[in-house]
Amino acid sequence: MTASRIDILLVYDPRFTGGTASAILTDAHAFHTAGLTIGLLEVTSGFFIDAGTGKNTALAALADLPGVKVIKPEACVVADTTFFHHPLTFAHKVQENAKIRSNTSVLVSHHPPFRGDGSLEYDPIATTRYIEQSFGIRPMWAPVSGVIRKHLRSFLPFIRLTKADWVNSFDTGNWLSNRPVFDGPIAAVGRHSREDPLKWPDTAADVAAHVAPREAGWKTRVMGCPEAHLNSLGANLDGWEIVPFNNEPVDCFVESLDVFSYFHSGKWVEAFGRTIVEAMLMERPCVLSPSLRDTFGPMAHYANPADVHDLVRSLRTNVKATRQNCADIRERAAQQYASKAIPERLSSLQSDTGSCSRLGPIQAAPITALRKLIGLKRRQRNAVSIEQAAKL
Repeated sequence: MTASRIDILLVYDPRFTGGTASAILTDAHAFHTAGLTIGLLEVTSGFFIDAGTGKNTALAALADLPGVKVIKPEACVVADTTFFHHPLTFAHKVQENAKIRSNTSVLVSHHPPFRGDGSLEYDPIATTRYIEQSFGIRPMWAPVSGVIRKHLRSFLPFIRLTKADWVNSFDTGNWLSNRPVFDGPIAAVGRHSREDPLKWPDTAADVAAHVAPREAGWKTRVMGCPEAHLNSLGANLDGWEIVPFNNEPVDCFVESLDVFSYFHSGKWVEAFGRTIVEAMLMERPCVLSPSLRDTFGPMAHYANPADVHDLVRSLRTNVKATRQNCADIRERAAQQYASKAIPERLSSLQSDTGSCSRLGPIQAAPITALRKLIGLKRRQRNAVSIEQAAKL
C-alpha cells in the first residue's frame, strides 16, 4: 500500500464544537497559509453518546481547502508532524485504525484528566496506549495551558509531556475594538459561554455576585445562559439582558461589555478559556476565578465572587489606568496567542524531545493518582456491568 506523504496530519472527531473545534480550525488555517500540506483523518470516538450528533460544518469545510488530503481509515501515512486532538477522543479507543509514521506526534490535551471534585474522567496512561494500538505511534502530550500541565504531571513518568504548551491561537487581526471601556453612563458586566450549568457558579449568591452590581449605572449582559438551571438555584435574573448562545458575533458581543467576568462550577476545570482571550484581545478587563491564574497569570484580575462588585467599581473609578492596562494586556495576548506564530511554534515542537520530569506544580501525588486510577477503572467496570444487565 502506497503511503500518503504530508507535512501535517490532524486526527480528530469532527463532531467537536466550541473551543476545541476553534483551536483545530485556527491551527489548520495557519498551517495551510504557511504552505504546508495537510492530511485530515476523522475518527469516531465514544465521547459523543448521541450517535446522531452531526459533524461540525466548519471542520468539515477544511476538506475543501486546496491541497488538503482526506485520509481514509486503514491508510498508511507518513507525516512530519501528527496532531491527535482531545484526549477524550481516544480515551476509550476509536473505531478507526491507520498506520502512521511521524517524526513528531502529540496529543493536544484540551481537557483535564481530573474533574473539579478530584475524581478522574480519563486515564492518560491508557489513552496513550490506545493511540499506539490504533495508529502505531506513541505521542507526547501537549497541554493547552498550565492548568492541564499541572494535571498531567501527576502521571509522569508514564507519559511524556512537551516542554512548551500548545496553546490556543487566534487570528488577532480579526479581534479589534472600536469602543473603549466605560465610555457611557451605563457599564455592562457580562460573559459568554455554552449554555452549560458547569460553566456557571454553583450558588445563587455567587451567580449574583459575579455579574454587575444591582445599582444605577450598571447592567448585566450575557450570551449563553442556562436560565432554567439558574432559576432552580434561586438566582434572580430580572433585568439581565440574555442573548442566546452564538446569536451575536462574538467580537460584537464582547465589545458591548465593559468588564468580562467569568466564574464556573466547582465541578468544572477550565482547560484554557478561549472566550477569556477573546475578551483580552478586545481590550476588556477580565475578572476571573483564582483557579485560572495558572493559565493567564498577570493578564487578568482575580477575585472571589463576593469581591467582584468592589473590583469592577474600582476599575470604573480609574478609567484611564484601566484602559491603558487593557491595551497592554491586549498587546501581550496578541504576541502570546497569535496564529501567525504557529509556524515558529511548530518548528520548536519538532525539536521538542519531551520531558518526564515532575518538577513544577502537580495536581496529585503519585499515590493519589494511582488511587484515582483504580477508582476510575472500578466505575468503568460497574458501568459496563449495568449496561450488560440492561440488555438482558
